[in-house]
This record gives sequence, structure tokens and C-alpha cells, in this order.
Amino acid sequence: MTPPDGSDKHGLSSILFEALQPLDANALRAMARPVHFPAQSQICAEGEEDHSMLLIETGRVEISLTSMDGRRSILAQLGPGDVVGEMAALDGRPRSADAEAAGHVTGLLLTRAQVQTFLHERPEAALLVIQTLCERLRKTNARLATQVLTDGPTRLARLLSQLFRDWGTMQPDGRVRLTESFSQSDFGDMTGLTRETVNRNIRSWESRGILHREGQSLVLTDPEALDAMAQ
Repeated sequence: MTPPDGSDKHGLSSILFEALQPLDANALRAMARPVHFPAQSQICAEGEEDHSMLLIETGRVEISLTSMDGRRSILAQLGPGDVVGEMAALDGRPRSADAEAAGHVTGLLLTRAQVQTFLHERPEAALLVIQTLCERLRKTNARLATQVLTDGPTRLARLLSQLFRDWGTMQPDGRVRLTESFSQSDFGDMTGLTRETVNRNIRSWESRGILHREGQSLVLTDPEALDAMAQ
């Protein structure tokens, strides 16, 4: 596992901003208005007709879906530099998932009209967005195929490895501490595992010296071992 370096790597970077040149990205940011969402507040809901998009500046946003039987699945944990709602801003369709502020969140809000005007005036940027979207879909298909063929412990190890990269802070002794608070239910919702299965695997990895719990924090003591289990 690459040690955390303070950069913003949360698995899902923005399709729109990823495709833009720095000058264009800065011009788009300049059009936005600042917003704040309190902890545990809803940013958008599945099926909603709101087509704005949020560029996260601080905090963490949880993206999830809830099935007809009430089963919740967490699709992504987004942080500074990531964007919430860009698909609705691009295609004008209803929201495809729920987004909730896991803690206090601040960011920049853009309307669909602003995004459409921006891309209409920059056709070369629109083409780059299309190319980036196609690349993202290919990667998503590959990730879903891997997920189907991977057992539960491996999925959990991959999730934890990613979370420590995205939300971990390197300690003076070389260990990595999760700076965000995730419950075992959260881990289950992100991997499709029961809370009991998550707890059993974490206890096993604690006994092997791979992980360590300090209060509400999870600490990674053996990154190489966790990466090996994630392969």
C-alpha cells in the first residue's frame, strides 16, 4: 500500500474536472457559489429532479442506494476535490443515488445551466468529458466483474486498503490511522457483508497484528499483509 501523502484520492474523482485543462477548471470553479451542509444532512436523494453539482472542499460525503427491502449499500466515500451530482448536471436525469454529509461539508455549487453554458462555449472541453466518461465506464465494468468473482474477506481487505489510502494519516511509528470514523456496519454496506462477518474478519486480522483498534479509531500496523490479502 502506498503510504498516505495528504493528496485527495477517494476512488471517484470528477469526470468533468478530470477532463478539463487547469484554466478551464478554474473558470468553472469561479462560477460556483459556496455552500455548507451540517453533519448527517442530506445533500441529494435518489430520484430527485435537482440537477446541481457540488465540488467538495472539506468533509466527507457518503453515496448510497437503498433496496426495496431496506438494504443499504454504500457506493462511495467522497472527499475534498471530488464532485457530487455531476451526472445529473450533465444529462438532466433524476438523481441515481443518495448523498449524505458524513460530517460537516463545505463546497462549491454549480447549476446544470451553468455547466451546460460552460461546455457549449468550449466544445473541445465537451469532447474531453465524453472521452473521460468512456474511460470511466470501462474501468467501472472491470471493477464490477472483479467484485462478482471476489470472496468476502478479499473484498473487505480491498476496501480497508483503499480507505487507509484515502483517509489515513501516517503516524511517527509508521502505522496508518484512519482519520474518519467508519462503523462495522459501514464496512458491511460497502462490501455486501454482514456486520458479524466484518467483525469476525477484523478480529482475526487484529490477532495477526495487521490491524489495531484504539478507541473508535482503526490503525493499520502491517500494510504489506493487508495488501497481500487484497490481491
